[in-house]
Amino acid sequence: MNTLAEALGTSLHEGARLACEAGLCTMLPGHRLAPARAATLDMAVNLLEVAEVRETCARLAPLAEASDEALLLVLAADPLGQGRERLQQATGRAADMVEGILWALEPTPSRSVMPAPWNFAHWGEQARWASALLATAAHVLVRGGQVASGHALVAWALGTEGLAGRISEAHGFLAPTHLQFLLDAGQREAGIAFAREAHPALAGPENAFSRLMMTVLEGRVAMDAGDDTLARRLFTTVEGQARAAGLDDLVGLAKVAFATLARRAEQNTAAIQLGLAALSLLCGEVPFEAVALLGLGLAYSREGRHLEAQSALTLALPGLDIPFQQLSAYPQAIATDCFLGDTAEAERKLAALAARAPDSPQARLAVGLSRAHLHCARGEWEAALTTLDGLSGDEETAQPHLYAIPTGWLRVEALLALERAEEASSVLDALAQRLYLRNSATQPARLHLLDARVAFANGDMARARRALRRASARPDRLSAQDFTLRVRVLTLQLAEAGGTESQRLSARQAALAEWRRLIDALPPEAQQRFRRAYDRPRLRTLLGESPTEDGFAPPYLRGSSAVFRSAVAQLRKVASSDASVLLFGETGVGKELAARAIHDLSRRASGPFVAVNCAAINDELLLSDLFGHERGAFTGAMARQRGRFEQAHGGTLFLDEVADISPRGQAALLRALQERSFQRVGGAETVQVDVRVVAASNRNLAKAVRAGDFRQDLFFRLNGIQVELPPLRERDEDVLLLATYFLEQAAQERGGAPKSFTPEATRLMRAHPWPGNVRELHNLVRAADVLSDAPAIGGAVLAPLLQRALECAEPRPTPAAMTDIPMLFRQHGGSLRDFLAEVQRQCIAQSLVENGGNVVATASALRISRSRLTQVVLGNAELRRMSGRELETPPARPTRAPRARRA
Repeated sequence: MNTLAEALGTSLHEGARLACEAGLCTMLPGHRLAPARAATLDMAVNLLEVAEVRETCARLAPLAEASDEALLLVLAADPLGQGRERLQQATGRAADMVEGILWALEPTPSRSVMPAPWNFAHWGEQARWASALLATAAHVLVRGGQVASGHALVAWALGTEGLAGRISEAHGFLAPTHLQFLLDAGQREAGIAFAREAHPALAGPENAFSRLMMTVLEGRVAMDAGDDTLARRLFTTVEGQARAAGLDDLVGLAKVAFATLARRAEQNTAAIQLGLAALSLLCGEVPFEAVALLGLGLAYSREGRHLEAQSALTLALPGLDIPFQQLSAYPQAIATDCFLGDTAEAERKLAALAARAPDSPQARLAVGLSRAHLHCARGEWEAALTTLDGLSGDEETAQPHLYAIPTGWLRVEALLALERAEEASSVLDALAQRLYLRNSATQPARLHLLDARVAFANGDMARARRALRRASARPDRLSAQDFTLRVRVLTLQLAEAGGTESQRLSARQAALAEWRRLIDALPPEAQQRFRRAYDRPRLRTLLGESPTEDGFAPPYLRGSSAVFRSAVAQLRKVASSDASVLLFGETGVGKELAARAIHDLSRRASGPFVAVNCAAINDELLLSDLFGHERGAFTGAMARQRGRFEQAHGGTLFLDEVADISPRGQAALLRALQERSFQRVGGAETVQVDVRVVAASNRNLAKAVRAGDFRQDLFFRLNGIQVELPPLRERDEDVLLLATYFLEQAAQERGGAPKSFTPEATRLMRAHPWPGNVRELHNLVRAADVLSDAPAIGGAVLAPLLQRALECAEPRPTPAAMTDIPMLFRQHGGSLRDFLAEVQRQCIAQSLVENGGNVVATASALRISRSRLTQVVLGNAELRRMSGRELETPPARPTRAPRARRA
């Protein structure tokens, strides 16, 4: 490296810096490079961020001194491409490797006899380096989906007989790789035997990472066998020796393992703390960081912190590039999404899993299980059962991976939802005998609860009560998902079936309290999705909450005034259809919250809600933002980007300030709305989407159409249903209610008791015209909460804030100015006849817009005859265009016969 640096000058300096950051070498004074410790090099190779490793090997290959060294570098970077091609011209030490490597790269190498193993002695001092590249090639194959070839390459390098006996210092990289592959293939006994014999050969300091990595894997085997004591002893050894060797990544992995042990012991708080500590050590080391995030997500889920669980699991998935890890993690992440009712996110993950999964029983089971979760979350119980029934053969094959546990749960849940109680009982019995009663790692409390629910469905009240008592015996373990809610709901059902009035009342109050606790722990946008998932509509009916009414309004729309209730009633009606909606209202009235309410109250509630502020994006970027772009579409487009339409697929797209879209953007938006498809910027592929559009503006779009600033056809497309949101000055009784709510929010953020308002402050707020509407009120209350030292906010604090708001507000026309007809006539400047004709034209144009261009409806609204309206419309080019009659010929004016002059 030093020789290259001297020969190439600064052209290698950046590469040297990156190599130092990666731990491959150390920069000395004078820009001299020294190789890293062997253990650190082991760690760098085993971390194996595949994309970077492949790119690095490909760049290094032309710099290799010997052709066989170049061949191994190319093989590590692209084993099935250029690597296989170069094997045909292999020379030197690589020539005797050709047969074995080509055998491993076959689609099914196990069907033919393995050639003679690799003779590492030919490579002398470079044997360890060659071993590292072979291990790298094997990892690249496995993480690219060629699992059989990756396993075969390592097996050939080590030999078919006496694998552990061939291990030497030169095989340091291959040993943990081979053990990992054996365990992933379910060959645990073979893996244990291999590790036992390989350890003595890896005792040197240069193999510290490989040796400890094998110990981590052995600890995993112990955990899978239920021997937590042995696992803890092995992980303690790893943590101590890794800390002494300065291998922070292995210290982090040991903490991940301890977190897993804590989670298995239902010590969820400790598991979360250990997971966070591991994450701080593994941050940036993608594969290991992903493992830590996965464990942390599972611990959050067990603790009942579902949103944090969803976030951690979602972040973990991209870094889990080993197929076995993906097949285990994706179903767990999808189950968490489904529990929250976020079926759109679950569907996205399912598509990613299906695209990555190999053709194996484990993969088919993971995909099928995830799909069944999605069906259950949507209440599609028959479809879920059909999916689960199709997995029966794969379930037996994949039992070592314990996928059969969640498939059994879902089968029973689906059968209970379909009121097929006897079948649910048979499935539960088989599930308990085959899996749970033989597996100490499962959750017996959940099994007892399921047993109680099945017994109740079959009318066996005595068994239901016994099983429920067993399920409730350890309340400290019942925070996962909605376990406590299910316990309390079943307690209520048993009380109603044979309890006293006092017992029924107490059970109902307890169940309602737990239901509200679960709901209140979620943000407003997630509450509706949660309510609709699985069989929760039925639970809500049992608890006395109507499944079709979520209170008068979503929790983020607050108010009791008549005008507010009327607007919310409109939103609820609008939500039941799939028509486009146009929201009108002044700035700050809450148009985005209204759009979110339409989404949350609609059948699309489980899909995404995507908001776009059209006024905040310039014309050059708007099309890319809405429709996405392809790589290279413009300067800076380094990768394909999904646009807002794609992100909103299956949900709702909210276009705020739609009047500010340029004519070019309006044309593109119209095409997308008409065809429900579009092309990304710089692309030719047509993308189909299922999106409901809700648009909003604080400007009068009808006037913009008449002025030629907004396309009439786009207006008609957006203007399916109009909803006008009232300004805050018309909601006098809501001002104090909203202000109190904002004080409660501020108190939660600062962690104290909420403040209140003095009578003087209340009077000032009621007298204020609120030109900035609800947004102004929200900002003012937050400022007052900060500025007030007293627990009650007084007029002295509010008055200057209100005065500044008035000074900054735009002047609003007074009612007198808008209705001063003589003044309007004088401003017109023409004759009275022309002025009246213009008033008539504007009234007809406005009514045509409001009635979608329908002449019959417009005539009825204006209370004039259809024939008279048609005559006026056909006589004006603009009105013809607005009514869709631009191609009709205006009627010819009748010619009058000349009058006879009087003699």
